[in-house]
Amino acid sequence: MTIHREQIEELLELCWTAAEDGLAPLDRHQLPTQLLCFLPHPIEPNGDVQQETIDVMVQEGLLLSDGRRIRLSATGTPQAKEVVRRHRLTEVLLHTLLDISEESMESTACQVEHILNAEVTEAVCTFLGHPPICPHGRAIPQGHCCETSRARLEPLIVPLARLTIGETASVAFVHTTRHAYLQRLSTLGLAPGRPIRLRQTQPALVVQVGETELALDNEAGQEIFVRRNPHNTPA
Repeated sequence: MTIHREQIEELLELCWTAAEDGLAPLDRHQLPTQLLCFLPHPIEPNGDVQQETIDVMVQEGLLLSDGRRIRLSATGTPQAKEVVRRHRLTEVLLHTLLDISEESMESTACQVEHILNAEVTEAVCTFLGHPPICPHGRAIPQGHCCETSRARLEPLIVPLARLTIGETASVAFVHTTRHAYLQRLSTLGLAPGRPIRLRQTQPALVVQVGETELALDNEAGQEIFVRRNPHNTPA
């Protein structure tokens, strides 16, 4: 039976997410049903493809096996990180810049994650302004570009506070641990895709949403990420 690289990468992604959710180590014969979305390739009812893929990954040193229990090895972890990074960056690209539906976003990201090379991944990340989270609220693993590069061009996705007064943009995503505040922002209309204009920064941050002006705290200026309008004319 031929094991495709895509199947290995899908299981790497599943194992990473399981560890992220505190579900590792995994039972190789009973993978968490809530994570099976990471295995879009058909799996035979008896699980032969799944089990043979796991066996190959153990042989290649990508997984550690203790009886029925499996988890990422020191070799498999960085490879899983890169698959997850490619997938979640693709989601951000499709969702925030191209306004693709969630269903199409997810299915396309599952395909693109297998074909992006390191150079393109870094370029996409830099173009997006090194987003910290995907549209589902999961952390995007940082790459070399996030830690060391200094973009020569202003990224299209920036924190709200980076706009100039009068500049227009649209909300891309909100990255905050203040869940009650996040809910309040959504209630006020500051949801992904909503056009806004920065009106002032001092003494309070004020934005215009439609015909309404909203005062926000300064912390929100670093938590709300917006997509700049490349044809902006501040007013």
